Amino acid sequence: MKHKTFWLVVALILGALLLTACAGAQGPAGPQGPEGSQGPAGPPGPAGPPGQDATAVQEYIGSDKCGECHEDEYNKFVLSGHPYKLTKIVDGQPPTFPYDAVTGGAPVDPPEGYTWDDIAYTIGGYGWKMRFIDKEGFIITGPPGTRGDATAAEGYVNQYNFANEEAGKDAGWVPYHLGDEKPYNCGVCHTTGYNPEGHQDDLPGMIGTWAFPGIQCEECHGPGSLHAENPYGVRVRVETSSELCGECHLRGDPADINAKGGFEQHHEQYEDLLNSKHFAISCITCHDPHASAIYADPQINPNKSIRQTCDTCHWQNVQQRVQKHVESSDVTCVSCHMPPMGKSAWGNADLLTGDVHSHQFSINTDPNAPQFTEDGESVMPYLTLQYACQHCHNGVTYSAQDLETLGAAAQDYHSAPPPPEEESAP
Repeated sequence: MKHKTFWLVVALILGALLLTACAGAQGPAGPQGPEGSQGPAGPPGPAGPPGQDATAVQEYIGSDKCGECHEDEYNKFVLSGHPYKLTKIVDGQPPTFPYDAVTGGAPVDPPEGYTWDDIAYTIGGYGWKMRFIDKEGFIITGPPGTRGDATAAEGYVNQYNFANEEAGKDAGWVPYHLGDEKPYNCGVCHTTGYNPEGHQDDLPGMIGTWAFPGIQCEECHGPGSLHAENPYGVRVRVETSSELCGECHLRGDPADINAKGGFEQHHEQYEDLLNSKHFAISCITCHDPHASAIYADPQINPNKSIRQTCDTCHWQNVQQRVQKHVESSDVTCVSCHMPPMGKSAWGNADLLTGDVHSHQFSINTDPNAPQFTEDGESVMPYLTLQYACQHCHNGVTYSAQDLETLGAAAQDYHSAPPPPEEESAP
């Protein structure tokens, strides 16, 4: 048995050697086969570090630089009120504004006891009024050295109001927060590139810092250094919604129109619009945001910023049935639907006339409708006959009319006037 196994192994070895000896050289490789189907995607790799915000690498360059290219917009802008919300006093000289010939300009002297050398900035001055900031950055509320002393400030006047002929008021001084210690914390809506940290010019009363005083181009359009370097490759922000305007043209809760002393408080146009039937349209539907809304310029801004007049949409309401209004060029849509019931500087309660136009538009013709809530702190979301009609029909501006008479006239006001009666034949 062992011999058979031995010879079997020998035979297998000899056969393998014989096959190896007979094998030829290896031939060339054959053609590559078709590519197989794509396998499943592998798991995602770890997230990379966050990139830098594009605006973080930009700088504020100032409106004058913008005006080098955007000349038409700039020429309107510098005649508007936006860049003059806050003005730095230079070399002890009173500030000047585009329409000083209309307003009378800044007072010869600042509040009593101060000279222009004692003033760091003025607030406002383009229209309505002017307030003053001392060399420590606090709003002046009393005689020099009496900040925070209400007794020492008693009887003092520190806010300068421009004349308002419609309200029957001459230019003059009025009190404002007498005796209070009032740091200047209005930079978020009065400056460009505001940062709430630090103190501008190292003045302790100045809360925050900014790139430029006043509302310059870049406060709405964002810092423009990269756009100036590459105007076709880098766009600036162009925001057309009312929310942008509403960042400053409001006082608090947008659903609440604030009132005080029988008038709507000022800078509440956004609340007005939001609570009106026009809430769906944008501020810039009617207004050019670059132009002044209170002063006209015959070449640059003949329509006081108005882009679209009321009859563009309300063409069917152009007709009116009160013949005296038809014959008068003084009576416009704004006269009744946007009366001056807001107060920034002057208000005359007897004449129902303030100095800021309402943006509520809708008139409640009920003679008994209230204009304000019972506590007098909020405005109802409509205009009453008192403010829509009696700010003219008050016995001074025009003939006095009672609310019942005005209510009757307001019914179907925009219907066609009745045809003239035919004279009977003799």
